[in-house]
Amino acid sequence: MGKFFMLVIVLVFGSNLAIAQQDNIVHSIQKGESVYQISRQYGVSINAIFDLNPGSRDIIYAGETLLIPNSSNNTSSTSTQITSNGVSNYEVQRGETKSGLSRRFGVSIAMLEQQNPHIVNMLQAGHIINVDKSITEQARTARQGEHIVVKGETLWGIARQNGISVAQLEAANANQLSEFLQIGQTLIIPDKNSVITNPNEYLVVRGDTKFELARRFNMTIAELEAQNPHIIDMLMAGHKLNINKSESNAIATTTENNSVETPSVEVNNPTTNGDYIDYTIQAKETLYGLSRKAGMTMEELMVLNPSLRVAVNKGDIIKMPRNPSAVKESEVVTLDNTSNEIDINVNNRNASLFSNLNTTDVTGLYFYTPFSSQELSSPEERQKMVNADPNKQFYIDFFQGAQIAIDSAKSLNIDFDVALIKKNIAKSSITINSNHKKNALLIPFLDNASHFSEVISNEEVSVIDIESNIVSTNNTKVYKSFPTNELERTKALNYLALQNARVIVISELEESKNKALIQSIIPNAKFLKVDNSGNFGQNALDNTLSTIKPNFVILDSEKTSIFLNSTTALMSRLSNYDIQLVLLESALIPKQNQVSDMRFRVLKLIFPSILDPQNKKDIKDFERSYEDIFEVKPSKHAVLGFDITLDVLLRLAQDSSFESTINNVVSEHPHLRFEYKKSDESNYLNTGLHLLQYNSNEGLIEID
Repeated sequence: MGKFFMLVIVLVFGSNLAIAQQDNIVHSIQKGESVYQISRQYGVSINAIFDLNPGSRDIIYAGETLLIPNSSNNTSSTSTQITSNGVSNYEVQRGETKSGLSRRFGVSIAMLEQQNPHIVNMLQAGHIINVDKSITEQARTARQGEHIVVKGETLWGIARQNGISVAQLEAANANQLSEFLQIGQTLIIPDKNSVITNPNEYLVVRGDTKFELARRFNMTIAELEAQNPHIIDMLMAGHKLNINKSESNAIATTTENNSVETPSVEVNNPTTNGDYIDYTIQAKETLYGLSRKAGMTMEELMVLNPSLRVAVNKGDIIKMPRNPSAVKESEVVTLDNTSNEIDINVNNRNASLFSNLNTTDVTGLYFYTPFSSQELSSPEERQKMVNADPNKQFYIDFFQGAQIAIDSAKSLNIDFDVALIKKNIAKSSITINSNHKKNALLIPFLDNASHFSEVISNEEVSVIDIESNIVSTNNTKVYKSFPTNELERTKALNYLALQNARVIVISELEESKNKALIQSIIPNAKFLKVDNSGNFGQNALDNTLSTIKPNFVILDSEKTSIFLNSTTALMSRLSNYDIQLVLLESALIPKQNQVSDMRFRVLKLIFPSILDPQNKKDIKDFERSYEDIFEVKPSKHAVLGFDITLDVLLRLAQDSSFESTINNVVSEHPHLRFEYKKSDESNYLNTGLHLLQYNSNEGLIEID
């Protein structure tokens, strides 16, 4: 009986499978085909094929078969017909664009919009499209507030022509811009004086953040989100915000995090009326702990005591309120177990460092800078130096990041002293007289390495090079903490050399600037020259691309125009060739306001990076805490200040020598990985790089 029952189940299941397969088309994969090509052939989406064939997301092989959903079995309420003469009752699907539909139906965007005026301003899922190809395309004239794209135009040119910024133009057309402009596309031209359409509204532009907008309109982020629920998940360019303050005051803020009040502490004149007393900092106290004791935010305490911007040192005397007021949790940036915590022991990546901390011995941390302690502590002096040399802001940002790292290390009970050494180009050496057995000297952004010759110290000092290009002298160990551009290029090329593929290098120069390095790693690489606009000679690209192998195309140029035109040419050939784009340095990636990342995804861009895409939460936690303290987003230099300073302090706090931790421990903080390799007897180089690839389905993934 049991066997009979099982047989019935198998027969029923088999018959259902047979019926399901009859509803689908079986496609035999031909050599050179991609899922994208096959989806276009049958008029179905890529995701529909992926759903039926899960393994096809990764790779497909010639000779195997794919199940293709039969479009005639579409359960849509409309009866869609797509013929050579036109389109009838086509329902727009989520994710489709005018550009994609125009190619699929074989008509221009102008013709698509002419016969379907309801999609001119925005194409939405659910729109019904009808196209009759027998109708002659009419010459169109732009109405007031519109612009029709013609050949050769760019967003920058259109914005300039209409006296507006590119950000305004992008915001007004956020829902219809794709990877590149289309001839005949209708753009909305906003009034250059009406980005804010009325006093109680604001149109979000690219680059805006909730934090900045809340501060600009004197609201909390919670109030901004409460009045604009559509931005809770994500703030996007083109969003219209209600910024009516009277409405935000009427919203109940019953939870602790819904309101942030500023303590009524006089910090501009701390000695008035005897409101403040002198306080001696005790061993292992932190900036956070002192702010809690004072009943103030950390920023307010630093305004009251500028020396705290440099370090919290045992024995220093600072001013504290005589009668501290209670401070709310939401008013401080915390480094312990609260919602604002900077979790510096994330996912046990640094378990070997944290498990062996020596909290008894004291170490020394020195910074070699253009500022003295007094100058760094004085806002007036700092601003005066930045006005004279804007590059000095790099150091200020660096120290603000380092300050958070110092406080984080003190919260772990690590004991160390901090000191600044002001640069003096008249001196040929740096002398350090330390009371500690282990010390580290951090040297950020040295503008002329020849001004740094040697370190003379009575104790061991490890020199940490931060984009300073220092050469070791007098047997001093130098640790280059930031991966070099050459290391980025080498990592990408080594990966390509292992692939069974053709490597093509595109450059506008007669000789690619990286030709010697490329040929030393990939001797068979092909070199292709484009003109100054990024255009190829007739048939030059097609004659170089391989039809039987994958093609890795290295774009060896810093010009955005070269990137745009070259990638446009590559994308137009994806139906005939297997192409992937490669950049040898992360610095060569165009900025987002210049090039849409749609191109990166379509061409599956490969590039080296110091950042780990898996660390998004850690990075956001640091950015949130930094913004709360300093009221600005952290720059690259602030990031270096935090990650490098924290890593150095953790390595100094081990029972083994600093060099031993460098040889044996790979660490990883929110932004940087520290994986040092010895380059010669006195120099170490951080090789902590990731090789990333844009993937249309998963975003950025690590491939090496």
